[in-house]
Amino acid sequence: MSVLGDAGAAVPGRGAAPPSELPADLRTPCVLVDATILRANLEAMATQAQRRGLALRPHAKTHKCLQIAHSQLALGAAGLTVATVGEAETFADAGVADLFIAYPIWADADRGRRLRALADRVVLRVGVESREGAALLGRALGGTTAEAIIEIDSGHHRTGVAPPAAAAIAQAVAAAGMRVGGIFTFPGHGYGPQHRVSAAVDEARALSEAAQLVESAGFECAMRSGGSTPTAALTAADVLTELRPGVYVFND
Repeated sequence: MSVLGDAGAAVPGRGAAPPSELPADLRTPCVLVDATILRANLEAMATQAQRRGLALRPHAKTHKCLQIAHSQLALGAAGLTVATVGEAETFADAGVADLFIAYPIWADADRGRRLRALADRVVLRVGVESREGAALLGRALGGTTAEAIIEIDSGHHRTGVAPPAAAAIAQAVAAAGMRVGGIFTFPGHGYGPQHRVSAAVDEARALSEAAQLVESAGFECAMRSGGSTPTAALTAADVLTELRPGVYVFND
């Protein structure tokens, strides 16, 4: 990654005029990042989350960059969101102490052992969406401080369970010997044209329903996590406790 500083206006979400000169030895294809705009994007999202009383747990799969991750943490992020065990290991090796694998991990064999090792050195949360997945997580992480976070489908229809199924998954997690830490969703359908508002409404409705059912079943639902870059400004702060946007770092 080549970083260009002070090139263009620092306007979050907008492109800047190209720099008048590029390095003479630049070899393409490559990634060029305007460091001034990048910093403005990071600060804008951090400020927005803070003003609304929401924790910010940025998704690192967009940048996969240690320097950017440390900048996000320095600006107040509660931790990082990652998509794979490998990403979690990389950021843990770099000193990130709070990680959420926001994907229903199938914790069999080697992957289960790697999760166990992670739980011994970081605050770890892992997504779950099935009884079978909960049982495997329990074998890998039972007896540790790691928490299972139930994934709710709020309309994107990629992963997660419908809100009415949340309590049953919570019971499966407890039966497997793990602690239920809360619920999460990804309103990915908000990336569609003109769908930002409806996706944010779907997100709030789904998490609110799921949280009520999980709590009625006797479990805490301290973490109610959602948010994407398109929907972040519309997130219902009275329903969610944290945001997990990722694309905002580049707004590409």
